[in-house]
Amino acid sequence: MSTETQIKLKFISVDFPVVNFNSEKQFSGEEEISVNIEPKVYFPKDDANHFKIIQEVQVSVENTFNIFIIAIGNFQFNNVDDEKLRRNFVNLNAPAIMFPYIRSFISTLTSNLGNVTGTLNIPPQFFKGELPVISDEDFENNNEK
Repeated sequence: MSTETQIKLKFISVDFPVVNFNSEKQFSGEEEISVNIEPKVYFPKDDANHFKIIQEVQVSVENTFNIFIIAIGNFQFNNVDDEKLRRNFVNLNAPAIMFPYIRSFISTLTSNLGNVTGTLNIPPQFFKGELPVISDEDFENNNEK
């Protein structure tokens, strides 16, 4: 097996502008955990080479606890003119690149909560299909939840 550095898509960072946690009671570890991830994409009008993946993530156990975060991944295209390749980067690669950061963030957050939840390790996720594109106004509203 060999590896090759991907130079056409640059991952810049992931930010967590919204983090909400509430707990009604201590999690026993036996209840089923619900994980819901809603990824979207934002293309800044003034820069065709950058885009952002916004993932709203909810991890919860009914009547026990709820975690809601918004993660924003910042990406850059490097000389990508092929529209099909751009779509693949946006819809498949970028969300998958971000996901380990989200997973790690949730694990670290829950490990610091002590016995309230215990450390949660959410399962790997597979991303399929076209991401909804959000407007400038929706992007600004996403950061204020």
